[in-house]
Amino acid sequence: MHRSNSNTELAGLISGRLAGLRLAWRRAAQSDDVAVMHINAHGEAALASIAGWLESGSSSTLRRILAAPPWNGNEGGADAPLSLLVSLSAALREAAAVKPELAVAVEQAVSSVAAALDALAREHVRRLEERVATDSLTGADSRDAVLGRLNAESARSVRHGRPLSVIYLDVDGLKRLNDEHGHAAGDNALKSLVRVVRQNTRVTDAIGRQGGDEFLIVLPETDLAGARFVASKITRLLAAEGIGVTAGAAGPPDAGPEPDALIAAADSAMRAARKSRS
Repeated sequence: MHRSNSNTELAGLISGRLAGLRLAWRRAAQSDDVAVMHINAHGEAALASIAGWLESGSSSTLRRILAAPPWNGNEGGADAPLSLLVSLSAALREAAAVKPELAVAVEQAVSSVAAALDALAREHVRRLEERVATDSLTGADSRDAVLGRLNAESARSVRHGRPLSVIYLDVDGLKRLNDEHGHAAGDNALKSLVRVVRQNTRVTDAIGRQGGDEFLIVLPETDLAGARFVASKITRLLAAEGIGVTAGAAGPPDAGPEPDALIAAADSAMRAARKSRS
């Protein structure tokens, strides 16, 4: 009878300890339907499974429970499982204090929690780095990311004496498109631009959004003639999709591999191309 009361007390301790955090988790994810669905679908069942584990005291059973949602992360609310695991670890240690015979199993379980915490933390860092490196609207590299790539390719070009070129792209009439058809139309044009560029360049090339309607394409192992060919091809393909752009290319022999010199020369070529049409 005492064992049953002890287990009831432990089950209440676990659910009570996690109830507040579960509520906070839902509130934090209230603007994210995916996270809310994940919590509603798995949260209650997982907590019930942990309470049931207290009856058996089996560390292997608990490790199996910890391998299931919601502890293993979700597409939305990525921080929530991390926070929940921290609280769960503390609650398990409290359970061991109430019921000492569970101490060994709890320590093994807490080790499993620590491993899961480490994996989630590394995944969270990876997602943050990916978010920083990517333009959220278009999926192109962020400005910092593409400039970092250009710097790396410039150093490689100097070290090995290999050609390096860039293309500067500016979308024509984006403001007018936004004004006449709404920002969604302008956003779609920018997304289409990135898609067309990626479909018609190599995996070793890179496209990054410099800001607004300006993009930079980095072309390793490419001279000026090659960059001009790529710029002409992309301009033609985008025009076929109703997206007007002005492109300027720069590379050897007209420009050295230094990043600032390449960007300035490509920008100047783009402006000259625009002026020649006016």
